[in-house]
Amino acid sequence: MINEKSKIESFLKSKWTFNILLFVISTGIGIWLYLGFFMDILPRFFANMENIEKNILAVLIIFLSIYTLLKILFNRDTSLDRYLLLGMYIIVLVLGLLRPDQKKFGDTGVYSWNPVGFLSDIKGDTGSLIVMLINIIIFMPMYFLLAQTNVLKTFATRLIVFEIVAFLFELSQAQFKVGAFDLSDVVLYNIGFFVGYFFALPILSFIKKRSSKCRLYS
Repeated sequence: MINEKSKIESFLKSKWTFNILLFVISTGIGIWLYLGFFMDILPRFFANMENIEKNILAVLIIFLSIYTLLKILFNRDTSLDRYLLLGMYIIVLVLGLLRPDQKKFGDTGVYSWNPVGFLSDIKGDTGSLIVMLINIIIFMPMYFLLAQTNVLKTFATRLIVFEIVAFLFELSQAQFKVGAFDLSDVVLYNIGFFVGYFFALPILSFIKKRSSKCRLYS
């Protein structure tokens, strides 16, 4: 009985030690990423980035995302971790696409139905090229996060939800005059979603196999 108790205590201790180690590593990577990359690029898309609350929120989201992804990588995550990661992603989508406190961000309240309008936008314009890449990247994690939380069970339902979300964001930009509805943005979102889907497949397969092995030997 004593040996069994000491084994349990040893396990809990090692588990907490490992989580603390992940916490420290995540803090270091998060600060490094923010200072080396996000601190320069975020002011391009968000107003008032000198606001301390915005910087704290940005650092917190970066840190928690890295921490949760590391827990997933080392098979230490819980369903709460996965829902937290999805929730933070939704917050980033809302802040990034709706820009609720942005005074002016190009043309607002207009509708563009050219599905390849981004091709003319990026000619000789580095800023537009960066925006185009971000529009592709921003929806790349969506399939992986939907699959990880397992809220939606099939590819078809995940795709339908993505398409609804993408169109709603674009319509909301024009409706609330925080941007414009641009069909070419929806095309870029789709490119990002499917690129993310193909990247996610081997990762999800690896996670599933590893979890099956852990259950087998537990």
